[in-house]
Amino acid sequence: MRLLTVLFLALAMLSSCVSDKDPFGKMNDFDQGPMLENLANNLILPAYLNLRDKTKSLREAVSDYRLAPTIESLMASREALKSARLAWQECSPYQFGPSESNGLAGILNIYPVDTLKINRNIESGEYNLTTLANADARGFQTLGYLLYRPGLSDQELISSALQSDRLYADEVALLMEEVSSAVYDQWSSQGGNYLGTFTSEDSYGVNVGSSVGKLINAMNLDFERNTRDGKIGIPVGIRSLGEPIPHACEAYYAGYSAELFSASIATYYTLYKGADDVGLDDYLQAIEATTTQNEDLSVRIDTQFKALINAGNMLEDPLPEQILNDQVTVQTVFAEMQRLAVLFKTDMASSLGVVITYQDNDGD
Repeated sequence: MRLLTVLFLALAMLSSCVSDKDPFGKMNDFDQGPMLENLANNLILPAYLNLRDKTKSLREAVSDYRLAPTIESLMASREALKSARLAWQECSPYQFGPSESNGLAGILNIYPVDTLKINRNIESGEYNLTTLANADARGFQTLGYLLYRPGLSDQELISSALQSDRLYADEVALLMEEVSSAVYDQWSSQGGNYLGTFTSEDSYGVNVGSSVGKLINAMNLDFERNTRDGKIGIPVGIRSLGEPIPHACEAYYAGYSAELFSASIATYYTLYKGADDVGLDDYLQAIEATTTQNEDLSVRIDTQFKALINAGNMLEDPLPEQILNDQVTVQTVFAEMQRLAVLFKTDMASSLGVVITYQDNDGD
Protein backbone atom coordinates (compact mmCIF):
# COMPACT_ATOMS: atom_id res chain seq x y z
CA MET A 1 0.00 0.00 0.00
CA ARG A 2 2.83 2.35 0.87
CA LEU A 3 4.50 1.62 -2.48
CA LEU A 4 1.29 2.50 -4.36
CA THR A 5 1.05 5.77 -2.44
CA VAL A 6 4.62 6.70 -3.35
CA LEU A 7 4.00 5.88 -7.01
CA PHE A 8 0.81 7.95 -7.00
CA LEU A 9 2.61 10.94 -5.51
CA ALA A 10 5.44 10.60 -7.99
CA LEU A 11 3.02 10.54 -10.90
CA ALA A 12 1.18 13.54 -9.53
CA MET A 13 4.41 15.49 -9.24
CA LEU A 14 5.40 14.52 -12.77
CA SER A 15 1.99 15.57 -14.05
CA SER A 16 2.27 18.96 -12.38
CA CYS A 17 5.72 19.45 -13.88
CA VAL A 18 4.58 18.86 -17.46
CA SER A 19 1.05 20.28 -17.29
CA ASP A 20 2.21 23.48 -18.89
CA LYS A 21 4.41 21.71 -21.43
CA ASP A 22 3.82 19.90 -24.68
CA PRO A 23 4.08 16.07 -24.87
CA PHE A 24 7.83 16.36 -25.51
CA GLY A 25 8.47 18.28 -22.31
CA LYS A 26 9.12 21.63 -23.97
CA MET A 27 7.64 24.75 -22.49
CA ASN A 28 4.42 25.62 -24.25
CA ASP A 29 3.82 29.16 -23.01
CA PHE A 30 4.33 30.59 -26.50
CA ASP A 31 1.06 31.60 -28.19
CA GLN A 32 1.25 30.06 -31.66
CA GLY A 33 -1.78 32.02 -32.87
CA PRO A 34 -0.10 35.32 -33.84
CA MET A 35 2.78 33.47 -35.52
CA LEU A 36 0.50 31.23 -37.59
CA GLU A 37 -1.72 34.20 -38.49
CA ASN A 38 1.30 36.20 -39.59
CA LEU A 39 2.86 33.41 -41.63
CA ALA A 40 -0.44 32.46 -43.28
CA ASN A 41 -1.75 35.94 -44.07
CA ASN A 42 1.48 37.81 -44.78
CA LEU A 43 3.74 35.15 -46.30
CA ILE A 44 2.05 31.96 -47.45
CA LEU A 45 -1.22 33.20 -48.95
CA PRO A 46 0.39 36.18 -50.77
CA ALA A 47 3.07 33.83 -52.13
CA TYR A 48 0.46 31.50 -53.61
CA LEU A 49 -1.53 34.42 -54.97
CA ASN A 50 1.59 35.73 -56.66
CA LEU A 51 2.34 32.27 -58.08
CA ARG A 52 -1.19 32.00 -59.42
CA ASP A 53 -0.89 35.38 -61.12
CA LYS A 54 2.60 34.72 -62.48
CA THR A 55 1.71 31.31 -63.91
CA LYS A 56 -1.37 32.89 -65.49
CA SER A 57 0.84 35.53 -67.13
CA LEU A 58 3.22 32.77 -68.20
CA ARG A 59 0.44 30.76 -69.82
CA GLU A 60 -0.82 33.86 -71.63
CA ALA A 61 2.67 34.71 -72.89
CA VAL A 62 3.35 31.16 -74.09
CA SER A 63 -0.07 31.05 -75.77
CA ASP A 64 0.69 34.30 -77.58
CA TYR A 65 4.03 32.83 -78.64
CA ARG A 66 2.28 29.75 -80.05
CA LEU A 67 -0.27 31.78 -81.98
CA ALA A 68 2.15 34.45 -83.19
CA PRO A 69 5.78 33.26 -82.98
CA THR A 70 8.00 36.32 -83.15
CA ILE A 71 11.20 37.37 -81.44
CA GLU A 72 9.13 39.70 -79.29
CA SER A 73 6.68 36.99 -78.15
CA LEU A 74 9.60 34.61 -77.51
CA MET A 75 11.31 37.19 -75.29
CA ALA A 76 8.03 37.90 -73.49
CA SER A 77 7.63 34.17 -72.78
CA ARG A 78 11.13 33.97 -71.37
CA GLU A 79 10.53 36.94 -69.10
CA ALA A 80 7.24 35.47 -67.91
CA LEU A 81 9.00 32.16 -67.22
CA LYS A 82 11.61 33.87 -65.06
CA SER A 83 8.98 35.82 -63.13
CA ALA A 84 7.01 32.64 -62.43
CA ARG A 85 10.15 30.82 -61.33
CA LEU A 86 10.98 33.58 -58.87
CA ALA A 87 7.41 33.43 -57.57
CA TRP A 88 7.82 29.70 -57.02
CA GLN A 89 10.82 30.24 -54.75
CA GLU A 90 8.49 32.00 -52.29
CA CYS A 91 6.14 28.98 -52.22
CA SER A 92 8.63 26.14 -52.17
CA PRO A 93 8.95 25.78 -48.34
CA TYR A 94 5.18 25.41 -47.93
CA GLN A 95 4.53 22.06 -49.62
CA PHE A 96 1.86 20.78 -47.27
CA GLY A 97 -1.93 20.92 -47.29
CA PRO A 98 -3.30 21.91 -50.73
CA SER A 99 0.18 22.06 -52.26
CA GLU A 100 0.90 18.49 -51.25
CA SER A 101 -2.51 17.11 -52.19
CA ASN A 102 -2.29 18.73 -55.66
CA GLY A 103 1.29 17.63 -56.25
CA LEU A 104 2.28 21.22 -56.97
CA ALA A 105 6.06 20.81 -56.71
CA GLY A 106 6.02 17.75 -58.96
CA ILE A 107 4.08 19.57 -61.65
CA LEU A 108 6.02 22.83 -61.53
CA ASN A 109 9.62 22.17 -60.68
CA ILE A 110 11.08 18.72 -61.34
CA TYR A 111 14.60 18.93 -62.73
CA PRO A 112 16.63 17.92 -64.57
CA VAL A 113 14.07 17.08 -67.21
CA ASP A 114 14.21 14.20 -69.67
CA THR A 115 14.71 15.91 -73.01
CA LEU A 116 14.40 12.60 -74.89
CA LYS A 117 10.97 12.06 -73.33
CA ILE A 118 9.93 15.64 -74.14
CA ASN A 119 10.93 15.16 -77.77
CA ARG A 120 9.18 11.78 -77.96
CA ASN A 121 6.00 13.32 -76.58
CA ILE A 122 6.16 16.13 -79.11
CA GLU A 123 6.83 13.78 -82.03
CA SER A 124 4.10 11.31 -81.11
CA GLY A 125 1.53 13.87 -80.03
CA GLU A 126 0.27 11.30 -77.52
CA TYR A 127 0.91 12.10 -73.87
CA ASN A 128 -0.81 12.88 -70.60
CA LEU A 129 1.07 15.58 -68.72
CA THR A 130 -0.78 14.85 -65.47
CA THR A 131 0.74 11.38 -65.06
CA LEU A 132 3.75 10.59 -62.91
CA ALA A 133 5.44 9.14 -65.99
CA ASN A 134 5.68 12.67 -67.38
CA ALA A 135 6.90 14.32 -64.17
CA ASP A 136 10.27 15.01 -65.83
CA ALA A 137 8.68 16.24 -69.06
CA ARG A 138 6.69 19.21 -67.74
CA GLY A 139 7.11 22.28 -65.54
CA PHE A 140 9.49 25.22 -65.50
CA GLN A 141 12.51 23.28 -66.74
CA THR A 142 10.61 21.86 -69.70
CA LEU A 143 9.55 25.36 -70.71
CA GLY A 144 13.14 26.46 -70.29
CA TYR A 145 14.28 23.73 -72.64
CA LEU A 146 11.68 24.62 -75.26
CA LEU A 147 12.15 28.38 -75.04
CA TYR A 148 15.96 28.24 -75.09
CA ARG A 149 16.53 25.09 -77.19
CA PRO A 150 20.32 24.52 -77.05
CA GLY A 151 22.01 24.84 -80.42
CA LEU A 152 19.21 26.85 -82.03
CA SER A 153 19.12 30.57 -82.66
CA ASP A 154 16.13 32.69 -81.66
CA GLN A 155 15.22 32.98 -85.33
CA GLU A 156 15.21 29.20 -85.67
CA LEU A 157 13.03 28.89 -82.56
CA ILE A 158 10.24 30.93 -84.13
CA SER A 159 10.31 29.02 -87.41
CA SER A 160 7.33 26.95 -88.54
CA ALA A 161 9.39 23.78 -88.06
CA LEU A 162 8.99 24.09 -84.29
CA GLN A 163 5.24 24.61 -84.22
CA SER A 164 4.79 21.35 -82.29
CA ASP A 165 7.26 22.60 -79.66
CA ARG A 166 5.12 25.66 -79.10
CA LEU A 167 1.94 23.61 -78.78
CA TYR A 168 3.57 21.36 -76.19
CA ALA A 169 4.88 24.39 -74.27
CA ASP A 170 1.37 25.87 -74.29
CA GLU A 171 -0.11 22.71 -72.76
CA VAL A 172 2.65 22.56 -70.12
CA ALA A 173 2.00 26.19 -69.15
CA LEU A 174 -1.76 25.61 -68.99
CA LEU A 175 -1.35 22.71 -66.55
CA MET A 176 0.96 24.80 -64.38
CA GLU A 177 -1.56 27.64 -64.26
CA GLU A 178 -4.45 25.31 -63.43
CA VAL A 179 -2.69 23.62 -60.52
CA SER A 180 -1.27 26.87 -59.12
CA SER A 181 -4.74 28.40 -59.23
CA ALA A 182 -6.27 25.37 -57.53
CA VAL A 183 -3.76 25.53 -54.68
CA TYR A 184 -4.39 29.23 -54.09
CA ASP A 185 -8.16 28.73 -54.18
CA GLN A 186 -7.94 25.97 -51.60
CA TRP A 187 -5.81 28.15 -49.30
CA SER A 188 -8.04 31.21 -49.73
CA SER A 189 -10.76 32.02 -47.20
CA GLN A 190 -13.09 32.56 -50.18
CA GLY A 191 -12.35 29.05 -51.42
CA GLY A 192 -11.42 25.94 -49.48
CA ASN A 193 -10.19 28.07 -46.54
CA TYR A 194 -7.19 25.94 -45.65
CA LEU A 195 -5.94 29.22 -44.20
CA GLY A 196 -8.63 28.86 -41.52
CA THR A 197 -7.55 25.29 -40.84
CA PHE A 198 -3.89 26.26 -40.60
CA THR A 199 -4.56 29.07 -38.10
CA SER A 200 -7.27 27.27 -36.10
CA GLU A 201 -6.71 26.56 -32.41
CA ASP A 202 -7.46 22.94 -33.24
CA SER A 203 -4.19 22.93 -35.20
CA TYR A 204 -2.06 24.33 -32.38
CA GLY A 205 0.64 22.22 -30.79
CA VAL A 206 3.63 20.36 -32.20
CA ASN A 207 2.28 16.89 -32.96
CA VAL A 208 2.36 15.35 -36.42
CA GLY A 209 -1.00 16.83 -37.45
CA SER A 210 -0.39 20.31 -36.07
CA SER A 211 0.31 23.35 -38.23
CA VAL A 212 3.75 23.83 -36.68
CA GLY A 213 4.51 20.13 -37.17
CA LYS A 214 3.54 20.31 -40.83
CA LEU A 215 5.41 23.57 -41.40
CA ILE A 216 8.66 22.42 -39.79
CA ASN A 217 8.62 19.11 -41.65
CA ALA A 218 7.80 20.76 -44.99
CA MET A 219 10.47 23.44 -44.69
CA ASN A 220 13.12 20.92 -43.62
CA LEU A 221 12.27 18.52 -46.42
CA ASP A 222 12.29 21.27 -49.03
CA PHE A 223 15.50 22.80 -47.72
CA GLU A 224 17.36 19.49 -47.68
CA ARG A 225 16.18 17.88 -50.88
CA ASN A 226 15.19 20.71 -53.17
CA THR A 227 17.43 23.56 -52.06
CA ARG A 228 20.58 22.09 -50.54
CA ASP A 229 20.76 19.02 -52.79
CA GLY A 230 18.69 20.04 -55.81
CA LYS A 231 20.08 23.51 -56.36
CA ILE A 232 23.67 22.92 -55.21
CA GLY A 233 24.66 19.48 -53.91
CA ILE A 234 23.73 17.33 -56.90
CA PRO A 235 25.01 19.74 -59.60
CA VAL A 236 28.35 20.28 -57.83
CA GLY A 237 28.87 16.54 -57.34
CA ILE A 238 28.31 16.07 -53.60
CA ARG A 239 26.01 13.12 -54.29
CA SER A 240 28.14 11.66 -57.11
CA LEU A 241 31.56 11.17 -55.47
CA GLY A 242 32.74 14.63 -56.46
CA GLU A 243 31.80 14.31 -60.13
CA PRO A 244 29.87 17.46 -61.14
CA ILE A 245 26.53 17.20 -62.95
CA PRO A 246 26.11 20.76 -64.28
CA HIS A 247 23.02 19.96 -66.36
CA ALA A 248 21.20 19.14 -63.09
CA CYS A 249 21.11 22.85 -62.19
CA GLU A 250 17.77 24.55 -61.82
CA ALA A 251 17.14 26.82 -64.82
CA TYR A 252 19.99 25.11 -66.66
CA TYR A 253 18.82 26.25 -70.09
CA ALA A 254 17.80 29.76 -69.03
CA GLY A 255 21.04 30.52 -67.19
CA TYR A 256 19.91 32.17 -63.93
CA SER A 257 20.34 29.33 -61.42
CA ALA A 258 22.27 31.44 -58.91
CA GLU A 259 19.58 34.14 -58.95
CA LEU A 260 16.91 31.58 -58.11
CA PHE A 261 19.10 30.21 -55.32
CA SER A 262 19.43 33.63 -53.72
CA ALA A 263 15.66 34.15 -53.93
CA SER A 264 15.10 30.79 -52.27
CA ILE A 265 17.41 31.51 -49.32
CA ALA A 266 15.79 34.94 -48.89
CA THR A 267 12.41 33.19 -48.62
CA TYR A 268 13.68 30.88 -45.90
CA TYR A 269 15.16 33.76 -43.94
CA THR A 270 11.90 35.70 -44.18
CA LEU A 271 10.01 32.65 -42.94
CA TYR A 272 12.39 32.25 -40.02
CA LYS A 273 12.15 35.93 -39.06
CA GLY A 274 8.42 36.19 -39.80
CA ALA A 275 9.15 39.22 -42.02
CA ASP A 276 8.51 42.18 -39.69
CA ASP A 277 6.25 40.24 -37.34
CA VAL A 278 6.19 37.03 -35.28
CA GLY A 279 8.28 34.21 -36.74
CA LEU A 280 10.07 31.02 -35.82
CA ASP A 281 12.87 33.01 -34.22
CA ASP A 282 10.38 34.45 -31.73
CA TYR A 283 9.12 30.94 -30.97
CA LEU A 284 12.66 29.78 -30.20
CA GLN A 285 13.36 32.85 -28.09
CA ALA A 286 10.24 32.15 -26.04
CA ILE A 287 11.50 28.63 -25.37
CA GLU A 288 14.99 29.90 -24.60
CA ALA A 289 13.52 32.21 -21.96
CA THR A 290 12.32 29.17 -20.02
CA THR A 291 15.25 26.79 -20.49
CA THR A 292 19.03 26.97 -20.63
CA GLN A 293 19.41 23.94 -22.88
CA ASN A 294 19.82 25.87 -26.12
CA GLU A 295 19.67 29.45 -25.00
CA ASP A 296 21.48 30.85 -28.03
CA LEU A 297 19.92 28.69 -30.76
CA SER A 298 17.89 31.53 -32.30
CA VAL A 299 21.07 33.61 -32.58
CA ARG A 300 23.09 30.72 -34.00
CA ILE A 301 20.50 30.09 -36.70
CA ASP A 302 20.40 33.79 -37.58
CA THR A 303 24.20 33.89 -37.76
CA GLN A 304 24.29 30.83 -39.98
CA PHE A 305 21.69 32.32 -42.30
CA LYS A 306 23.94 35.34 -42.77
CA ALA A 307 26.96 33.12 -43.39
CA LEU A 308 25.00 31.24 -46.06
CA ILE A 309 23.79 34.45 -47.69
CA ASN A 310 27.37 35.74 -47.83
CA ALA A 311 28.58 32.47 -49.36
CA GLY A 312 25.69 32.49 -51.82
CA ASN A 313 26.72 35.95 -52.99
CA MET A 314 29.84 34.29 -54.41
CA LEU A 315 27.76 32.24 -56.85
CA GLU A 316 27.64 33.45 -60.43
CA ASP A 317 25.43 32.82 -63.42
CA PRO A 318 25.54 30.76 -65.45
CA LEU A 319 26.08 28.45 -62.46
CA PRO A 320 26.95 25.35 -64.55
CA GLU A 321 30.04 27.17 -65.80
CA GLN A 322 31.08 28.15 -62.30
CA ILE A 323 30.68 24.56 -61.16
CA LEU A 324 33.09 23.44 -63.87
CA ASN A 325 35.57 26.30 -63.35
CA ASP A 326 35.33 26.99 -59.61
CA GLN A 327 33.96 23.91 -57.90
CA VAL A 328 35.41 24.85 -54.50
CA THR A 329 33.33 28.03 -54.18
CA VAL A 330 30.12 26.14 -54.92
CA GLN A 331 31.11 23.38 -52.49
CA THR A 332 31.57 26.06 -49.82
CA VAL A 333 27.97 27.14 -50.33
CA PHE A 334 26.86 23.55 -49.83
CA ALA A 335 28.86 23.33 -46.60
CA GLU A 336 27.13 26.42 -45.23
CA MET A 337 23.77 24.95 -46.21
CA GLN A 338 24.63 21.71 -44.45
CA ARG A 339 25.36 23.62 -41.23
CA LEU A 340 22.00 25.35 -41.46
CA ALA A 341 20.24 22.07 -42.25
CA VAL A 342 21.58 20.56 -39.02
CA LEU A 343 20.44 23.59 -37.01
CA PHE A 344 16.99 23.33 -38.62
CA LYS A 345 16.44 19.61 -38.48
CA THR A 346 18.19 18.63 -35.27
CA ASP A 347 18.39 21.65 -32.98
CA MET A 348 15.33 23.69 -33.91
CA ALA A 349 12.99 20.74 -34.36
CA SER A 350 14.14 19.30 -31.03
CA SER A 351 13.74 22.60 -29.20
CA LEU A 352 10.23 23.05 -30.57
CA GLY A 353 9.34 19.44 -29.83
CA VAL A 354 8.56 18.63 -33.47
CA VAL A 355 9.13 15.09 -34.72
CA ILE A 356 10.67 14.89 -38.21
CA THR A 357 8.51 12.36 -40.01
CA TYR A 358 10.10 12.09 -43.45
CA GLN A 359 13.01 9.78 -44.23
CA ASP A 360 16.39 10.63 -45.68
CA ASN A 361 19.54 8.67 -46.39
CA ASP A 362 22.27 11.31 -46.41
CA GLY A 363 23.53 10.69 -42.92
CA ASP A 364 22.61 13.98 -41.26
